[in-house]
Amino acid sequence: MQTKTSVTLLAGVLQPEREPYPVFSAEAMDFLAAVSAEIGASELHGIPEIAAFGFWCRRAHLEALARRHVSPFPRLGRGLAFHIAPSNVPTMFAYSYTIGLLAGNANIVRLSERGGEIGTALCACIGRVLNRPEFESVKRRTSFISYGRDDAVTAAYTAECDARVVWSGDETIRRIRALPLPPHAVELVFPDRWSFALFSQAAFSQADEETLAAWAHRFYNDTYLMDQNACSAPHLVVWENDGGDPAVRPRWWEKVAAEAQAAYRFGAYQAARKYEQLCLAAMTLPEDISVRQYAGNLLYVASLKKLPAEAAETLRGTFGFFYETEIRNKDELLPLLSFKVQTLCAEGYRREELAHFFAQRRAAGIDRIAALGQAMEMDTIWDGKDLIAELSRIISSLK
Repeated sequence: MQTKTSVTLLAGVLQPEREPYPVFSAEAMDFLAAVSAEIGASELHGIPEIAAFGFWCRRAHLEALARRHVSPFPRLGRGLAFHIAPSNVPTMFAYSYTIGLLAGNANIVRLSERGGEIGTALCACIGRVLNRPEFESVKRRTSFISYGRDDAVTAAYTAECDARVVWSGDETIRRIRALPLPPHAVELVFPDRWSFALFSQAAFSQADEETLAAWAHRFYNDTYLMDQNACSAPHLVVWENDGGDPAVRPRWWEKVAAEAQAAYRFGAYQAARKYEQLCLAAMTLPEDISVRQYAGNLLYVASLKKLPAEAAETLRGTFGFFYETEIRNKDELLPLLSFKVQTLCAEGYRREELAHFFAQRRAAGIDRIAALGQAMEMDTIWDGKDLIAELSRIISSLK
């Protein structure tokens, strides 16, 4: 078997113990709360993505998750979970690890060599907390590693794991799935997904300028912070024409552009990629498309009179390039909802009612409905899966 000599240990231990722990164990909760405090007390708190992870790991939130996942039966982790994290969302490795730990597992987490400064800084922070004597038991069950693209090394880790968790593109997942797992092991994969936003024109028309600005700020956080690379970031804005004034649309986009002007780092690479996407859209989408620029080239909005048949495959933008369209009622969305659709960011609606609406119509897509500002929030239920349940096992007792 291929040895792992090409592997770099970033934090934890190279060969973790695999003893399963109870879900939401005191050891895991104490450790993650300490990571949260470490982030809050350091300069890392000024990095939005890391600050969000620290906020997610605060004790009050962990305790709320534990109550949500309470089980009438004892639950233990499956053993050793092997995680392959994506390169385009620099903090995803930490969320995946955290959920694996809360589910009672020892964890090996492979970080991409292209993860960048944010991922490196967060991993180092977690490593500092792992090195504290009081968290020795967590350290012995944790391994953060990095190595280049090498299926032989991945196969070696896969052969030893009890659960494999892969966050990546479709082609990478197909390649990794060809590497055999032990017969008892489980696998969770998170492939390419696509997300969009649904806005009530009536609600936006009735909102005051302060509310519109707040919604624009939250939309900016959902999209620009990750350059629209996250699967949960909206690429399309759908306006339901349920009353109000259509003039509110450009007014709101202007507020989004103002957010980008104030905070977005926009360089030559982003400008070139965005222009390339614009040219591609002009060549491949229907003729009835119009494009409006806001704040120079910080924001492009391509308005479509009708959606293409495979919108989730074709309507993708980055660096502040969005599509928009109009519908008269929500039933018009149903042809759009393929299995590729992950998150619906909705504003002006009761989200519980939207969830029931799409469930009653047996929509193939939409796994989560979020308010503006919540698209990037990680959850223990993701892509329609209960991750704590999937990564743990029940010891049942018959009456």
